[in-house]
Amino acid sequence: MYKPSYGYFIILIFLTLGVTACSSSSIHDSGETATAKVKQEDTGYYPDKKADKAKNVVCDDPKPLSDEDFEISYRSHKIDKKTDIKELIRNWGYGEGYDNFNRGYISGNGTYRRWNLYYPNYEDPEIDFVVLSKIELEGEELVDGESYLVAVSLENPKFKTKRGLKIGDTLGKVLQLYGQPSTITNRSLVYSENGLHLDIYWDTKTEKVDNIFIEYNMEKSVEQQRSADYVEEDAQPDPDLEPYTIQKEQSFTTTLNGWGDVKFISTLKDEETNDLIHAKFFLEVNNDKNVENKILYEFPEFYGNNGKMIDRIKAVSFKDLNQDGRTDIVIIADYITGVNAHGIETLPVAGVYFQKKDNTYTTLPELDKSINQTGHNRTLQNVIQYVSKQRINVQ
Repeated sequence: MYKPSYGYFIILIFLTLGVTACSSSSIHDSGETATAKVKQEDTGYYPDKKADKAKNVVCDDPKPLSDEDFEISYRSHKIDKKTDIKELIRNWGYGEGYDNFNRGYISGNGTYRRWNLYYPNYEDPEIDFVVLSKIELEGEELVDGESYLVAVSLENPKFKTKRGLKIGDTLGKVLQLYGQPSTITNRSLVYSENGLHLDIYWDTKTEKVDNIFIEYNMEKSVEQQRSADYVEEDAQPDPDLEPYTIQKEQSFTTTLNGWGDVKFISTLKDEETNDLIHAKFFLEVNNDKNVENKILYEFPEFYGNNGKMIDRIKAVSFKDLNQDGRTDIVIIADYITGVNAHGIETLPVAGVYFQKKDNTYTTLPELDKSINQTGHNRTLQNVIQYVSKQRINVQ
């Protein structure tokens, strides 16, 4: 069963179509032109190759989304942004197993409770209503006060969206019914309109839909719950709770000038947060002792984050590129360019960190731009050879 994310999505990647039919091409390592492609003319390199002939997906141009596309029907009851949760409970109860599953608890504080309302039961649900309730005191008991529908998760293939999509359908059918998405993450497509979001998740092995998640009031619920988490007006989240996930395969123990033995940490921003999935890099203390602050240094913004959604950190190299006796760092990542019936499509993007005399690091955006626009971004050797031919003086 899919466990829904409880952050909210904003439009991450704006896709444009070159044709009105929603045909799609296969994914190839050679980087052939994707059916749906992010326009980033100033920062990206796109090989001038023709797309393959469309496979598996042929359709008329899907009509634009409307509020009705985010409605579903359950037990002959229309579910939408204005659904009255208390009325559902009066009609259907709380679902079998509600108390045994900690009353559907997801998260909470002293003000709000976020919880799941599963039907017909909590062991094998057909549908999941995500609810935010204000906590109130009734006598000596805490109860759910004002409540509203945050989102709905379809858990059974017998339930369909307004356009007929269900669990088990192919990515090709998604594109047939809805066209290209507003947003792509590494395993979901998001269609957005008027603050409503249809999140379609797929199994990367079977290339079929395994969850349909409709967000009605996600932004409102996150803001309310977050504001209640911090008592002090100017309180800030703990920096250790930054929404980044360590990429272990591209994190290394190394020795750097002026830093000694350190850990170079590659991270990606968690896709459950509100923003683009970006890459971020840190130096950490290289020991297991319990120190107050393990982070020694935060690297400048990675060039590949420039308007792109990073899919993965592909390669890292530590090398003196300009023969000044200091250790420079080359990063190559893959970023998402579009989606077809077989999944996401990616292209590489490279960036270089040059070490300065004070041992901190800097970037040269014009050089990074040139590396990527000329196509010298596919392997570490490509980048190193290209940069080594340039005259670079970093103070």
